[in-house]
Amino acid sequence: MRYKLKTVVYSILSITTINSCQSKENNEKVKLVESHETPFLGKWQSIRKNDKKYYLCTDDDNFLTVNKNNISNHTPMEDSKFHIHHTKKIGERIYLYFDKEESNHYIFSWVDKVKGIASWKLNNYDANLFINEKQIKAVENKKCESNEMSCKLNDLSTKFNFKIEASDYSDEKNKKYPITAWIIIINKNKDSKPQEIHFEPNSWSTYSNLPCDNFIVKDYNFDGLEDFAFVWDSGSSAGKLYEYYFQDKNEKFNLADSFPLQHGLLAKELSIEEKTIKISNSVGCCSLNISTFKLKSDGIWETFTEQKKINK
Repeated sequence: MRYKLKTVVYSILSITTINSCQSKENNEKVKLVESHETPFLGKWQSIRKNDKKYYLCTDDDNFLTVNKNNISNHTPMEDSKFHIHHTKKIGERIYLYFDKEESNHYIFSWVDKVKGIASWKLNNYDANLFINEKQIKAVENKKCESNEMSCKLNDLSTKFNFKIEASDYSDEKNKKYPITAWIIIINKNKDSKPQEIHFEPNSWSTYSNLPCDNFIVKDYNFDGLEDFAFVWDSGSSAGKLYEYYFQDKNEKFNLADSFPLQHGLLAKELSIEEKTIKISNSVGCCSLNISTFKLKSDGIWETFTEQKKINK
């Protein structure tokens, strides 16, 4: 069960695929991109933004190569290739769909057209910044990655300090691309032995260092105790997937397979009063799937789904 997504996540993705055609037909404002509207063609180098400045990272081997038929995404760990089935322009954004059903896509939009900087967003992943290779001199070069083998997270909880240490790497020689880690939990108020959890992600293939900024502390099961979620998979078509640990009365953290989002999306919208969690994901270009998980008094989670049209 540890390495399988929960059934509810599969259900959400299935609904997304089935309903994408319906949302497409209902949106009369969508128009096909004309052949001359192809600003996305070419080679795009990954860049970053810091203090309103853009930088080309000399140690980041991540780029896109786009022609009229395919998008090739190169990362240090793997290459992915997507066939462009058709494209649409909605407002200032261009959708590049991989299938007739419009269930998977990239979204291209300009950030700074003069400098050749654009946002590329794959499905529900976070958007990333890229610069067209022809205008690469418009930004500065710098080294961006640090060789971070551990991180201390002391401000996330009132009761605990967390430390994450990489234990194994795909690139052992250079200590890059961790594949397992230790989560060390230290009680701030007690002189007790720290709890150690050996964390085995499903895939951290896109992370050259520990993804410490994807460690979140919240009360996910509404029992008044702090829990935490840590990124378990760097992404699928639905986005990053998380593994959740829940604090018990003895102040120890444990997995709970009954949690509906275990090895699923991050629970961002929580209501303590209603004991609900809401997540959403886009359906094609023009609709949004909203799933609500409600914790009943008997400890069982109920699931409700609805679809809303996005106003463009």
